[in-house]
Amino acid sequence: MADQKPAWLKRAMNPSTPTTDANETVRTLDFEQDGVSYIAPTIRMGQDGLIRLSASEAIEKALELGDAMRVPEGISPTEFSKSISDMIGASRKHRGRAASRSSENSNGD
Repeated sequence: MADQKPAWLKRAMNPSTPTTDANETVRTLDFEQDGVSYIAPTIRMGQDGLIRLSASEAIEKALELGDAMRVPEGISPTEFSKSISDMIGASRKHRGRAASRSSENSNGD
């Protein structure tokens, strides 16, 4: 996954990235398209800082940009999102942040 990280994940892993009031750099939701599960960010960088997208906006933006991450076979979307959160937490640990569960279900905002 080293060379396949989408821009939103690279940004979230950057220790200098701003955070939300809840100390988050990214949250994800999962969705299915053509029988394949993906995760997409609901927090993205906007012109004036981080913005929170609704489920439909997040999916639309991920499809537009082509930066949704395909969930590997044999793992649930929640487990995959947790592994992404752990990776982000490990890359940002010198800031004192611990990764938290970040998967949101696309069935509810």
